Amino acid sequence: MAATVFRTHIDTALEVDICWACHLIWFDNLESVSMSPQSVIDLFKRIHSHRNEHRRLVSLTGECPVCRDKLVQSFDVTRAGRFQYHRCPNGHGRLITFVQFLREKQFIRTLNQAERQSLSARVKQIRCSSCGAGVDIEHDAACRHCGAPVAVLDEQAVAKALEALEARTVRRTSSTSEANPRPADRPAGTTSTPSYTPPYSEPLATTELVDLVLTGVAAILSATLD
Repeated sequence: MAATVFRTHIDTALEVDICWACHLIWFDNLESVSMSPQSVIDLFKRIHSHRNEHRRLVSLTGECPVCRDKLVQSFDVTRAGRFQYHRCPNGHGRLITFVQFLREKQFIRTLNQAERQSLSARVKQIRCSSCGAGVDIEHDAACRHCGAPVAVLDEQAVAKALEALEARTVRRTSSTSEANPRPADRPAGTTSTPSYTPPYSEPLATTELVDLVLTGVAAILSATLD
């Protein structure tokens, strides 16, 4: 795993261990809830920058890197639904996949039946965003390898997070300088965050297995963060 530095909610450094090939993150105790919204967006960028690297099929059975006790599969619930991770029984931290972390942060939603049927008309098999295994989208609503449901980035949740980040940046800038007027073409009370088309509605003709979450990350970066 590679040590990667992010920022906390109070703008202190937060060093997180990440395996880009396995799409896994190790959080020491309480680090997951400490990441700032901007750091989550920064994680999008880093995930995207490693998109062409070989993806390993993930098995989450393993040991805590601190005490070497066997990790325990655990579940938790947010307003967006249930997510899973593997935790140290002695409280040293947790191992979580990219997609489960984004589900924890409420950036992921499960495709409904109509969306899966629409997608299966154009692509028969996708890559599970959680473990990397192939998923027969025409017949399966979840990955047969790890049980994760077929999911995409929630464009509304991401847009809301980006708007909140921009509003926070504007407030910081305004508090330090009055010589930064609002652009004339932007009405008061609005943001410049553009929308993007959900990845499952775009053409997906490719010989590669499609990862809907990574496709969504690419769409976000193309539409909002260039």
